[in-house]
Amino acid sequence: MSVSKKVLALAVGMVTALSVALVGCSPAAPSSSSSGSSATSGAATPAAQLNLVKPGTLTVGSDCDYPPFIALEGSTPVGFEYEMMEAIAAVVGLEVEYLPPQNFDSILASVAAGTKMDVGVSSFTITSERKELVDFTLSYFDSNQAVVALKSKGYTSAMDLNGKVVGSQSGTTGSDWVNENLKAPGTVLKEFNQTSEALAAMMAGDIEAVFFDEPVAAEQVKTTYTDAEIVESIATGELYGIAVSKTNTSLREQLDAALSIIKADGTFDKIFLKYFPDLTPPTLKAA
Repeated sequence: MSVSKKVLALAVGMVTALSVALVGCSPAAPSSSSSGSSATSGAATPAAQLNLVKPGTLTVGSDCDYPPFIALEGSTPVGFEYEMMEAIAAVVGLEVEYLPPQNFDSILASVAAGTKMDVGVSSFTITSERKELVDFTLSYFDSNQAVVALKSKGYTSAMDLNGKVVGSQSGTTGSDWVNENLKAPGTVLKEFNQTSEALAAMMAGDIEAVFFDEPVAAEQVKTTYTDAEIVESIATGELYGIAVSKTNTSLREQLDAALSIIKADGTFDKIFLKYFPDLTPPTLKAA
């Protein structure tokens, strides 16, 4: 899919207007500085002039272990986020290159440094703490947390795990939820580099349950861990965004504009429904 500079410039202006309209109902974000173009100018920065790790290429960091958002088939990334990034990059006029799988809790620091990857796309929930380190695009997914345990355990709520040994992926909002809510004596949180490692530990009996994002939990218990179940879906109201360095405002503006374009022309919804046929495609939001 291609788009003229005129259309992309118009989209940048539309995104700016959307951000202004939504700022009153969004958490305050730290200010960003950049030597790139200003969103208020209404002019799109040509792809060749974007500040990228590799000219002409959008270099993406991900843990590549979170189906159906992202996973590897051999060495090839697949999933919703991968196809979304392909569509976004095509609008901007860039190729997409995924780095080898990264540790989730190191990706945002790498994005902030801007020397290894241009963006982090790994189902990142937009939080005030993370916004101190990086900027985020418009959100592209609405999510909640879930707790998964073996059916044979008979748990009926997340609080049944209070005082138990549980697991999550390091650096995630699943870990945050456990630390904030399970405080009974005996509670132990074991953190893993990947959610799949935490699920394997649960199957082995090393931990009682795993806390992670509900859409991924639903996929895992349906296709892979069929002896397990979602004990409870926890309404945390999380929004996912693409992480971009605070010094690369022009790139963030282009990604926001491209997201708006693929949402408006139906490309985004088509990709979304391919992977989440039972969900309603979200609206894009400034967070």
